[in-house]
Amino acid sequence: MPEFFHFDQIEYHMGAAGRTVKVSSDLEEGSILVIKGPSGAGKTTLLRILARLLECDKGQVFLQGQNWLSFSPQLWRSKINYLAQKPAVFNGTVLDNLKKPFALKIKKDIFNLHEAINGLRELSLNENLIHQDARTLSGGETARITLLRSVLFKPNILLLDEPFASLDDNSARSVMAFLKRWLENETGRGIVMVTHNDIYKDLSGVKIQEIELSEPGVN
Repeated sequence: MPEFFHFDQIEYHMGAAGRTVKVSSDLEEGSILVIKGPSGAGKTTLLRILARLLECDKGQVFLQGQNWLSFSPQLWRSKINYLAQKPAVFNGTVLDNLKKPFALKIKKDIFNLHEAINGLRELSLNENLIHQDARTLSGGETARITLLRSVLFKPNILLLDEPFASLDDNSARSVMAFLKRWLENETGRGIVMVTHNDIYKDLSGVKIQEIELSEPGVN
């Protein structure tokens, strides 16, 4: 049986000196892989490579046994969804933003308003927020709305870059509980996360693995 998500001998260069980073790891279905390391070690770069937003020098990535190059970049990113530390929102309301990925028609899935409203509640957000101009959201609200936008599009893998950075402790716990439910609700899901917040260590019932990128460079 093929591994759920596997990246093999990913190699890339960091900084003016061209320091080489080499990394391999596996993500089991229903689990979380946390990428640790100091600032400048190449953690964000690795996430962006896995999302095919940057190219690596060498290496391969497999999702359920299928090589990443067998997917178009657009289809791959719908399955392997990257959420930046400071994610972008589009002009329009929160509802417009939540619907945005579905307009691309990459998948046959359709937007589910009931699911979106439930997601707002689970993330400790007022459901009336759905009619608000997305550009007026606070940093913490933006982080949670863009996470919900990603989840509603039903990816296999979430690549999360510092998902708790703009959140207070209560909001961070809401996000962690939301992610746990997301992992458990359906098969074929997993999370790769870069974070300096150890709140994930309090999560029970989910397998968590850590890898370390130890040598600093320039991110």
